[in-house]
Amino acid sequence: MSEITLIGVDWGSTSVRAFAIARGGAVVNVRRTDDGVFLRSGDFGARLAALLGDWPANVPILMCGMIGSDRGWVQAPYVTAPAGLDDLAKHLVRVPFVRPAFIVPGVSLIADETCEVMRGEETIVMGLDARDALACLPGTHAKWVDVDDRRIVDFRTYMTGELRALVLGHGALATGVAQEHSHDAFAQGLDAASSGVTSGLFQARARRLLGRLAAEHTAAFVGGVLIGEELRHEARGERVTVAAQGEIASAYAAALDGRPHAIEDPERAVAKGLWRIAEAAGLC
Repeated sequence: MSEITLIGVDWGSTSVRAFAIARGGAVVNVRRTDDGVFLRSGDFGARLAALLGDWPANVPILMCGMIGSDRGWVQAPYVTAPAGLDDLAKHLVRVPFVRPAFIVPGVSLIADETCEVMRGEETIVMGLDARDALACLPGTHAKWVDVDDRRIVDFRTYMTGELRALVLGHGALATGVAQEHSHDAFAQGLDAASSGVTSGLFQARARRLLGRLAAEHTAAFVGGVLIGEELRHEARGERVTVAAQGEIASAYAAALDGRPHAIEDPERAVAKGLWRIAEAAGLC
């Protein structure tokens, strides 16, 4: 087995992933739990110790995600974009633990009247294979990131995942019917996004009432509208690197059909990013 040089932890709002990482960023082992930051407060040291269990005690720990938020263990202030490996490494925040353990800061951006923040996604970007990319990071709050020589120079946020959950769970688009994926309904949603997100979403209601959309395909249609809204603003022609897996990766690949793109595993990227940041900080 490869020698473990770093323990990386991606500690989000609802879940935690811990990686035993060898030199170069290769993942030796992974542990997962649903013990996210927002599920219960405090006692983070004991929770981390329980998660790591019998993993080596002589290697440093580097964490990213909501564990560094105002509801996390210790708040790790945002680094202002443009930001790269060295900027993140210089602003690691140490936490009170029995061994060296640090949190990666988030990244912020203020451009004219636009304000942006990310926490966790910066580490994924640092772990991507492409040093220069337009990176798409799907999720509750999807990010589109301009990356130049592995530096975050600009980014935009779309509340795609959160809006999808809200409109399908409440109001006119809630069906109470088990949903099924439909490539056709998803494609219809992509087309409907051309009229704008609110108009496009109402199409799900109108088409369902008029027999043009099956109730069980509402989620697929809504997903198409919301992803189509992202592409409406991000369709600039260059190659897109999408950090996603499973159904989400398939949805973005379908939406990007005809446009150069690559799919990367976000779990591998976050582990590789943690190792690269740790190496830049001299931790390993």
